[in-house]
Amino acid sequence: MTDRTSIRKGKLLGIQLLFAAIMAGTQGTPAAQESFPDMPTYNIFAEEELQRDFLRIEYKEPLDRPELGFLLLVPKAWEEVPLTISREHLEHDDDNMISLALLRSPEREAQIEIAYIRVPPTVALEKWARAYLEGNNLEILHFQTGAFSGRQVFDALLNAQGEYTVRMTISRHGDKIYIVSGSAPASRYEKYMKVFGLAVVSLRKL
Repeated sequence: MTDRTSIRKGKLLGIQLLFAAIMAGTQGTPAAQESFPDMPTYNIFAEEELQRDFLRIEYKEPLDRPELGFLLLVPKAWEEVPLTISREHLEHDDDNMISLALLRSPEREAQIEIAYIRVPPTVALEKWARAYLEGNNLEILHFQTGAFSGRQVFDALLNAQGEYTVRMTISRHGDKIYIVSGSAPASRYEKYMKVFGLAVVSLRKL
């Protein structure tokens, strides 16, 4: 189940807290500085821009499983792409990355994907992340670690095959690891990097 809601003051319970988290970016001080200019993290958009141009979208029961629910902020103009996941694939979520949502820009040149995989809690987040990136031939341009919206993350900018640039943010939630990926052609990445930054910072489990 998906709930797309325009962001208005007082519209939703806790929305002011969500705004505060987005405006701050991560759990840093107001004076915190970006580690990398191509990975926007702090004060990405003004509040009036958030209200005018973005939606708070909630996936309450992705794949009919409420324990996988999450929310994030995305541009109003972006479209959701229907996903089909086989039962066999879903039953082996400890071996397969399972896509939960895919959103695409109107120009169809950029996208945001949210996916998860079940991983033993004893596996360290950064160790798993580096092994996953290496196994998928994703070259790390630079990375940062920290806390986004209260969750520990491994946040990396990557070179991908086909001359794509990807911002991938990996976080653990119990026995599951969630990945938020914003990707665009390398030559167009700068156009979308703030949208990707907002998506990775705003993700929250329901």
